[in-house]
Amino acid sequence: MTSMRRHAVWVTAAAVVGLVGGCTAPTGRAPSAAPTSTSPRTARSASSVVTNPALARSPKHICERAFSGADLLDWGPGTVATFRAYQFGGPKATVPLAHAFPKVPGSTLGAWCGIQAGPDTTHWWAVVAGHDPASLITITGPGEGLAHGSVAAPPQVP
Repeated sequence: MTSMRRHAVWVTAAAVVGLVGGCTAPTGRAPSAAPTSTSPRTARSASSVVTNPALARSPKHICERAFSGADLLDWGPGTVATFRAYQFGGPKATVPLAHAFPKVPGSTLGAWCGIQAGPDTTHWWAVVAGHDPASLITITGPGEGLAHGSVAAPPQVP
């Protein structure tokens, strides 16, 4: 098989895998509204197909799929186990996601997502594909409500 023909077959196969998997790529347009605390999801766009499985599992893509139309500020990798273990405050720590994503294995990949909720406010979520996002915390103050991009995890709150 010639190199050109082999490439065409690979591209076609990748497109079929993307279509069957139902993955969509970001549209490149600016998000229009942040989700409210009562409605974490907004309409999803199916404008194009992701053919790269690594991109489909990237934290940014997971957040963009869960919060299409929202102003995504921050995203980072996580697992169900790290979501459930996240805690803040003290002396008795708050563990907001201790029971998040019931019956989902701890090793399941997901993303931390920071969505703009106001001029100086970021609402943090834990997201696993195929499940409703789990609200983590809303933080208001200096430096919040601003885009930081890729992060290791949500902020540690005193």
